[in-house]
Amino acid sequence: MNSLLALAAVFGRISSTSFGGGQQAMIRRAVVRERGWLSEREYMEMLAIAQIAPGANPVNMAVLVGRRVAGAPGALVAFVACTLPGLVILLAIAALSLTPRLAFLQGALRGCAAAAVGLTFANALELTRPFRRDLVDLAFVAAAALAMLVLHASLAVTLIVLVPLSIALHRRAQPS
Repeated sequence: MNSLLALAAVFGRISSTSFGGGQQAMIRRAVVRERGWLSEREYMEMLAIAQIAPGANPVNMAVLVGRRVAGAPGALVAFVACTLPGLVILLAIAALSLTPRLAFLQGALRGCAAAAVGLTFANALELTRPFRRDLVDLAFVAAAALAMLVLHASLAVTLIVLVPLSIALHRRAQPS
């Protein structure tokens, strides 16, 4: 039962206090550094699965982490904790938006958006840390960023191209 309460507390706090890309940074901090539920490698593997699965990445991560920590009940608790606060906040914002334009609301939303961009950027830099020691891995990070930012390739197309190349290069580098 303690695991379920911990999952509810972690994902409820994250969902109610972060926006956009900021959620991934907070999830990583909570499940790897603070709780120790996942190693850095396990987090990266789960993040890859969460990103290619349909749905919002933070919700997917909550379900995957919840399942790892407490099985199916953990997945359900993490899902509800991750989605319910956002739903309540969204409904409140929608109700406020029915009133004439409120300058403070617009300012608050712009501030939240700027903070989310900053957190996303910081998280992206932090996620490159395991790849910085290997030039081949770093080249794949750069190639993925280039494909998606400059060429506007989808994540699926980027993975279809880069994953087989990565497998081939890493197999070649390993001694037989």
